[in-house]
Amino acid sequence: MSSTVKGLIAGIAAVILLGGGIAAMKLTEPKPETADSSSAADESVPLKIYEGDYNDIKTLSVKNKNGGYTLKRTYRAASAEEQSRFEIAELENVKLDAILLSEFAPNAATLTASKLIEENCQDFSRFGLDLPETEVTIAFDGENKQDITLLVGNDTPSGDVYVRLKDSDTVYSAASSFIKSYSYEKEYFVSRVVLEEPAEEDFPIVSSIKVHRTDLEHDIVLEYAGESESGGTTATHVMTSPVNAYLDISDSVNYTHGLFGLSADSVLSIAPTEEERSFAGIDEPLCTVVMKVEDGTEYVLRIGNRYDKDGSGQECYIGYFEGTDILWLFNADSVPWVTMKPEDAMSSLVFGSYIYDLSSLEVTSDSRTAKFSFEGSSADDYKVKLDGNDYDLERYKQFYQALIKAPAEEICLTDEGIGRLMASVVLSYNNGKEKETVEFYETDENKVIIKKNGVTSFRCRSSFVEKALIPNILKLQGNEEFVTNW
Repeated sequence: MSSTVKGLIAGIAAVILLGGGIAAMKLTEPKPETADSSSAADESVPLKIYEGDYNDIKTLSVKNKNGGYTLKRTYRAASAEEQSRFEIAELENVKLDAILLSEFAPNAATLTASKLIEENCQDFSRFGLDLPETEVTIAFDGENKQDITLLVGNDTPSGDVYVRLKDSDTVYSAASSFIKSYSYEKEYFVSRVVLEEPAEEDFPIVSSIKVHRTDLEHDIVLEYAGESESGGTTATHVMTSPVNAYLDISDSVNYTHGLFGLSADSVLSIAPTEEERSFAGIDEPLCTVVMKVEDGTEYVLRIGNRYDKDGSGQECYIGYFEGTDILWLFNADSVPWVTMKPEDAMSSLVFGSYIYDLSSLEVTSDSRTAKFSFEGSSADDYKVKLDGNDYDLERYKQFYQALIKAPAEEICLTDEGIGRLMASVVLSYNNGKEKETVEFYETDENKVIIKKNGVTSFRCRSSFVEKALIPNILKLQGNEEFVTNW
């Protein structure tokens, strides 16, 4: 069991946060900015503690309080145009951070001191170098074959770190920016990208996204509807559960495509045990996201316990992505499905059809029924008739633009308090799409319940029906301007 998850399990017994999250957890430290370990010293001539060619590094073995790791060369560059390649021996089946790995050996090949602290030192304990927590052994081959062992001690008052070679009694200080990486766990090298984002030309169609959560009565399901079948919202996906609804193109994309390019904050455990999975909440997750793409491939992300990272107030979640046997730590912003509400992805439009998609449109109120029929499929040949008589196309457009302002202000899944039918709209399509019926029912709360194809779906303010929809139906035969605000 990794040391990070041992801390995770121990923390559970002490404090439990909302939703069963973990209060205390030791994480792999964040990656430092890439730095050259041979940064300039105060002296005009750099003081080299050791020097070598990174291509000659055969292995680099680290022992530290977190267990350590071994860097090993897998390919030696044959020319200056090539780069030697390395891997972490303990992580052969795990995707690593390619940039970090490519920079690691060059940074480790030579170490330059910031200062010479003491020669002929007799008391290494003053610098944390008598029983150091971190020991690094580098095996060089090639023309300058050698093995060097570096001991890493305490931090200096100036923020550097004390170091010495194991077979030397000279103590130096050196820049800590790279040397600190010797104290990290092997998980430090794991790529934080959970699922790669494909190149634009290779991006697959996301067939569906299903969000299952313990706090939701119904799953949230978003499905691909096609470039021309998703309505005037221009979003390529629609919601099919808990209601049928159009999606907002900007608000929905993080939910429909957010798994691609998903990155974690930290790695908690590689190949977690059953005990680790259980304590992390993965076996009974708070949230499960299932994404299917056009070729049938299915991706599953399970989100477990929530906790406050390092007591900083930063909300995080533990996650497990099927296909990568790793416990990840995610910032809350990276996994928006955990707190997603259906309204977060929805468009506010009840009607989403393009004007030229319709073959007929029938609107009914208490005192008037009007039926439009259409011919053509574009502005060049489109003709409108109202109750069998020719009707001005521009005036119809004004009516339709007012009609589609019907707002889906909130989801409604119950008929409680429903009253009389106030108005209805029936849309028939010329593109093969099934006929759609939208009904507006009175309630006793100054709200209107909206049903789509007989299914209770939304609520909106009654003022839309009373001050816009019904008056506009009555104005169809005249020249009076339609109501567009209410």
